[in-house]
Amino acid sequence: MLTKLEEFGQLVELVRSDTAICMNDAMPLIQNKCNEMHTVFDKIDNLEKFVLLVKDNVSVMETELVKAEDQMGSFSGLKKMLSSFVSPKKTQTKVTKQADYEVPNIFKTEDYLQTKHSKDIKEEPNKDNEQK
Repeated sequence: MLTKLEEFGQLVELVRSDTAICMNDAMPLIQNKCNEMHTVFDKIDNLEKFVLLVKDNVSVMETELVKAEDQMGSFSGLKKMLSSFVSPKKTQTKVTKQADYEVPNIFKTEDYLQTKHSKDIKEEPNKDNEQK
């Protein structure tokens, strides 16, 4: 019985030392990773907002396309081309109708995403100014 009690005591001491190792070594690492994850979560939130914005803009463009197809008629490309050769007066009247079209305000990718190309474009004028 004394041997069993001694083994149990050693087991408890082993658990305490493992707990101390976890608390001293692993917990700070876990906390650092958790802090790093907050920036990832912020990026995900921003991405979700961007996807929603793109979705809304695509919906607007789809409704504009449907309106345009209703106004102009949705013929195949060949029929449109042939009809423009046969009756040029109709295309001229359609052109005047198109003049009233207002382009919907949609997002610009450059406002939300920075690509290498857009960074190069932004940096080039600065280089020119420095040389002058």
